[in-house]
Amino acid sequence: MKTVQEMAFSFNKNILASHTGGQLSSDGGLTLCVELMAKFQFTNLADNLLKFNDHRQYCQHSNSSILMQLVLQIIAGYNTDSAATSLVAEPLFKLLLDKPALASQATISRFWQRIDTAGVDAFQTLNQALIDQARLLTNQTTTIIDIDSTHSDTYGNQEATDYNAHY
Repeated sequence: MKTVQEMAFSFNKNILASHTGGQLSSDGGLTLCVELMAKFQFTNLADNLLKFNDHRQYCQHSNSSILMQLVLQIIAGYNTDSAATSLVAEPLFKLLLDKPALASQATISRFWQRIDTAGVDAFQTLNQALIDQARLLTNQTTTIIDIDSTHSDTYGNQEATDYNAHY
């Protein structure tokens, strides 16, 4: 039973966000990212829009599953392929991705190798589809680019101060 301090996620009803303490993960904020990705139907879009030069005979992880793992790893600050090795025992990632094992470093490296010029174009199409969904949800028809014109004086011999005026 959920309390006032708990919230269930629509992408996986077995996960509850609770503010009551207990076992914690420093990557707990990823649950909100996965919830947002579910709202945008990220996996369905990736499955439909991303086509790779993929000749794998046996595969445990789909390309969209590997991509989702990579996105979550990068958001959590695990920026390299080799970070997958340290996340093997991380239960939160397995729970969020709803699979018994994460893609290994070798699997991720092979994923990157499958991306060719057509794959880059497909990623741009996926990006545009996600942007379009966000704009539909918020009903925005214009984009505002806010350029900060604030001048910041620097003193002494600070490195790269000439770049401040570039803005």
